[in-house]
Amino acid sequence: MFTTGTKVWLFLIALCFSLLLLGGRFGGRWGLLLGFLLALGVNALIFFLGESRILSHLQARILKGHDSWGLRDRIERLCRRLNLKMPHLYLMESDTATLFSLSFATRRPSLCVSSALLRKLSEDELDAVLTQQLCHLNRMESFGFGVASVLANTLMGVGEFLDGLWPPNFLLDRKQKPFLTLLSPLGWLIVRLSIRRGTFFENDRAAAELLQNRELLGETLWRLEGLAQARPLRIPPCTSHLFIVNPEGFRQKNFFLRSHPPLADRLRRLMGRPTA
Repeated sequence: MFTTGTKVWLFLIALCFSLLLLGGRFGGRWGLLLGFLLALGVNALIFFLGESRILSHLQARILKGHDSWGLRDRIERLCRRLNLKMPHLYLMESDTATLFSLSFATRRPSLCVSSALLRKLSEDELDAVLTQQLCHLNRMESFGFGVASVLANTLMGVGEFLDGLWPPNFLLDRKQKPFLTLLSPLGWLIVRLSIRRGTFFENDRAAAELLQNRELLGETLWRLEGLAQARPLRIPPCTSHLFIVNPEGFRQKNFFLRSHPPLADRLRRLMGRPTA
């Protein structure tokens, strides 16, 4: 049985070989060179630019200096229990109580928390959600989530770029988005195919076992869901799956675009009750 990290590496290797084979098949020697450059560009985008693009869009800054919340000590303690490398800590000024983690395998992982999360959760609740995200990092799920997010987001960025070159948009007041409309479903398809619903259930269980308190984690997840619905967060496309609960709340109305399983299902699995 392959681990999550192994599956992601196999996918990236297969993607690079596919680009090389397609380039060589349709373009000969020059096509092979183009395929190699594309494969190089994809890897550079994922491993060197992917994390910074997401963090900069959310205006997250690295946590330096005085830590009045005791966040570093708290996370160091949890990392020792998981035998996990201490992640970079980022703080996001936001009224939405949420957090997410990122990992791109070759670099130190990152954990980003919002200022509202630190204000609104108790110490025990904070321990619960931090443990949940650190379990994602420990199980290499954040690596898979991050790769899927970068690939899908890049695809949609290409659509926006091509829409900017679309000739009618130079003449019309109301801009058309034919390429974004075409590529957006493909971007979300990448996310949906990469993210299993069971991943969230398994990770919640792993965190609950570490905490030895399923009720605390379940109640905190329920509370975060309610806070996200009251104060939804604007996020880059194809990144909602990175967060502990869907940060877009009711704003994300399209069922196909939902990356998280319904919270009621997560709570039933977590508490050991059969789903309806």
